[in-house]
Amino acid sequence: MIFAFICDPHFQKKVSSVLVNGEVPNHKIIILTASEFLETGKLPEGISGVIVERGTWQKSFSMMRYFGLLPLLEQQTLAFVSSSDTEFKGRGAMKGKEFIIPNTINAEEASTQLTRLLELPPPAFAHPKSKAIA
Repeated sequence: MIFAFICDPHFQKKVSSVLVNGEVPNHKIIILTASEFLETGKLPEGISGVIVERGTWQKSFSMMRYFGLLPLLEQQTLAFVSSSDTEFKGRGAMKGKEFIIPNTINAEEASTQLTRLLELPPPAFAHPKSKAIA
């Protein structure tokens, strides 16, 4: 299965090298920066799910919301890579239902977690549209 991994370069050193280097057995990981996602306004073709690094999410959530990109993420199975269990910006309604992958994960555990992630349905939550001024 193919996953899009949204992670800015300065946060990559905090994430398991297994995810950054795409060393997860049975899965392919395509790395995007938040800027690339914002510029293109789309996810790569054929992805099965999206993984987002916590710091990148916290930093870019408002821009993704402003440009209407959250629905693209909400149509996919969504997971976060994090070293903490703090609440994620914009996910308050999903409290306790986030799929969090620890940043200390090894290749075999990552493969198991990503396979398990694909079994979950996309979240039944939609963010309200931003009130952009025309």
